[in-house]
Amino acid sequence: MNIGVITYKKYDENVLLNAHFNVDELFRIILHDKDFVRFEIFDREKKLLASTYYPNVDGKGLYIHPVKVFRDEELKWIDYYAFRSPSTIRHYKVTWKVDGAVFRTRKKATEYANLVNKRVAYRIEPFIDRSTYRRSQN
Repeated sequence: MNIGVITYKKYDENVLLNAHFNVDELFRIILHDKDFVRFEIFDREKKLLASTYYPNVDGKGLYIHPVKVFRDEELKWIDYYAFRSPSTIRHYKVTWKVDGAVFRTRKKATEYANLVNKRVAYRIEPFIDRSTYRRSQN
């Protein structure tokens, strides 16, 4: 069975990659936890299979890179009218960015991010041992 190691700023946490492992929870930790440093998957002989830290992988394993949606605002112009309160109105161009790709709507950006994260989850899935869960259901 493979072992995952989640490295935070102050400690490491070992995770068994068995039937109870949740990839969505892993992505939530990777994308939103401020103390997260890296996640690595090792086999029984302590050989690195996958990592979120690219220099460790470097052709030896799978690079795990989930993506997140970011809002980008660009100030286009400012209208000024002295007798209005507030006297200035700012006009922005809003775009949404996902790992370098630019989208005009948040919906399209979220769909693309979900697609990319689903592909990353499919690449992680072979390292997870789901056989014990299947045996317990029968």
